[in-house]
Amino acid sequence: MEKHCTTVYFTLKKTRKDKNGDSPIVAWIAVNSDRTSYYTGKKIKVSEWDEKKQLVKGTSDNANLINEYLYQLRNKIFQKEIELMEKGFMLTPTLLKDAVNDHVEAVNQKTLMQVFNDFQTMRKPLIGKKIAKDTYEDNDLTGRYIKEFMKKQYHRNDIYLHEVKIGFIQGFHTFLLAEKNNRQNTSAKHLKFLKQLMNIAVANGYIQFNPLNIYKVEREPVEIDFLDDTELRKIINFDTPIKRFERTRDAFLFGCFTGLAYIDIKTLRKEHFETDDEGRIWIKKKRVKTGILSRIPLLPMAKLLLEKYKDWGGDAVMPIQDATDVNENLKDIASLCGINKHVTFHTSRHTFASTVTLANNISMEVIAKMMGHTNTRMTARYAKLVDNTIAKQMDNIKNLFVEKDN
Repeated sequence: MEKHCTTVYFTLKKTRKDKNGDSPIVAWIAVNSDRTSYYTGKKIKVSEWDEKKQLVKGTSDNANLINEYLYQLRNKIFQKEIELMEKGFMLTPTLLKDAVNDHVEAVNQKTLMQVFNDFQTMRKPLIGKKIAKDTYEDNDLTGRYIKEFMKKQYHRNDIYLHEVKIGFIQGFHTFLLAEKNNRQNTSAKHLKFLKQLMNIAVANGYIQFNPLNIYKVEREPVEIDFLDDTELRKIINFDTPIKRFERTRDAFLFGCFTGLAYIDIKTLRKEHFETDDEGRIWIKKKRVKTGILSRIPLLPMAKLLLEKYKDWGGDAVMPIQDATDVNENLKDIASLCGINKHVTFHTSRHTFASTVTLANNISMEVIAKMMGHTNTRMTARYAKLVDNTIAKQMDNIKNLFVEKDN
């Protein structure tokens, strides 16, 4: 970077006076041997100006106000100098003058954290309505990680949008894997949100191109746990005097027989139910996560659970605890039932898609509609899960009728 010396000083244009005898204060900006000037908009009498200190003499209110203005103006000029340097501009006195007067478009550019903060502020009132609390908090975590990365890598708290290039993205990806010990798929989730923020910046005209469009992150295949028929029956038959376990079991089973996610059950209300001409009761509700409509005919088990809690007194159709408490309870319930799997509330959604529906010859197209998937490709992974389960069970008997060698 080219070395430069920037100075700011103030003079009084004594040869120019208005009808009151006041002369204008002029700001001079010098970069190396070049300089430019502009009028500050402040005027005083020649006798009130201290040429050596570049200040208004005395301690009157007017003197104090003008001196404070000149102090702030000097600071603003040096601040704009830093901003221009960070953007790689070749500094000139005229460029600095234009920047101070907000005539340099690049200096007014939005930063990454400004876009992030604006986005999160807009979405916060929608938590529990159109946005799941977990999703909001996951995005908040991404924001904190971005700030940590910028502080470590660039010694800054923010970065201009045009500075987010492939090098920044690669560095952030490495930071997530190495510093935060994130797995590849967790890192991909953070990068996906960063890509969403940059797309918003493009849509608002802050930048022309999103570099994350050419940065591909391969996701690792994930084994998704679901309960098979035997395990599901163990949960159904699980009897407990502990009220929190009973309510967790019932909410979990409701998810197993409707395919609704935790937040969708928590926000399920009476207005989401419809009865058709054949007397079938349907749940018709947009998913909080995606806004896609789920259309689910109620199975008998789901009806029984709704009937059980019809008078429980809350706004939702059935009681459900906080997600953390529910998952802790499910861990204990699975252990008590002898189920050796990592069971979370989302396991109920996988169980509905696989054991309850797909394994009973419900088509993937129908399952996709009920689960609020945008296409059957999202549902197809459950077919592989069911195939794996069938294959493992068949492996146990593959040699049953094979004639043994003598």
